[in-house]
Amino acid sequence: MTSFQSTIGDEEGIAEELAEGQREISIAEFFEKNKHMLGFDSGARGLVTAVKEAVDNALDATEEAGVLPDIYIEIEEVGDYYRLVIEDNGPGITKEQLPKVFGKLLYGSRFHAREQSRGQQGIGISAAVLYSQLTSGQPAKITSRPKGQSRAQYFELIIDTDTNEPEIRADEETTWDRPHGTRIELEMEANMRARGQLHDYVKHTAVVNPHARIELREPGLDEPMKFERATDDLPAETEEIRPHPHGVELGALIKMLAATESYSVSGFLQEEFTRVGKKTADGVIDNFRDVYYGRELAWSPPRAHDDRDVERAVADAVANKG
Repeated sequence: MTSFQSTIGDEEGIAEELAEGQREISIAEFFEKNKHMLGFDSGARGLVTAVKEAVDNALDATEEAGVLPDIYIEIEEVGDYYRLVIEDNGPGITKEQLPKVFGKLLYGSRFHAREQSRGQQGIGISAAVLYSQLTSGQPAKITSRPKGQSRAQYFELIIDTDTNEPEIRADEETTWDRPHGTRIELEMEANMRARGQLHDYVKHTAVVNPHARIELREPGLDEPMKFERATDDLPAETEEIRPHPHGVELGALIKMLAATESYSVSGFLQEEFTRVGKKTADGVIDNFRDVYYGRELAWSPPRAHDDRDVERAVADAVANKG
């Protein structure tokens, strides 16, 4: 024991003093100091990441609404900063949900869905908002018009990193020429050193999404970069995929058991997992019974006149039964 350790207990109240310095941190506060983990480690990469997150959101929103995507990207120099504008023709976002979608990290609709999608965690676009406010001090400016509404909703907001909640600076109705969709405007510290990477991303996104129309305007282009849609057919909707038993950890299995609506273990296995039918479920249950309770003893006890070692016979019968 060191001399320091031997004197730790001499001062009363040291544990309470240390406890006073401990506090919970929000996810927004964590990423505020670790933005490189989200792809915003430099001005060049930060701009490309912000474009990617906004475009992914636009593609997901339009496809879920059954609308052919029409996405507009504009990058403009504004003094010491760059202004990024992304517009889409998606279904729009309701007034109640819009601040949380853009101003709260880990807020989304696809995290618990067991199906393939571009974004699941609910971090991407709100991380771009966070990076924008950290580097420029300006709020995100968002306009959204849900389908069927006569006017659009306009918000200016930042993320309160202490609480991971949106802090609304402006909230008003406005007019917008699009019948439905969403527009986000961000100012951020950035540069165009990754212009080639940006162009490649837009081009590759257009190639793998032939149903989308994408237009990019940025300071280095004499003419806008346009990719017209090559098909009017939307991709097939993804279906939820149930997990395979071999890919589920024990903790996740316990959580699934607590949440299931099945009344039997067999029903739970068949309904919650893929490639599990009644025969497989019964086999799993039988194996459990075998390990937990032991197999039925398939031997006859010795009679009184038999010269057999009863203790050895019992040991052989239950050997290797768990």
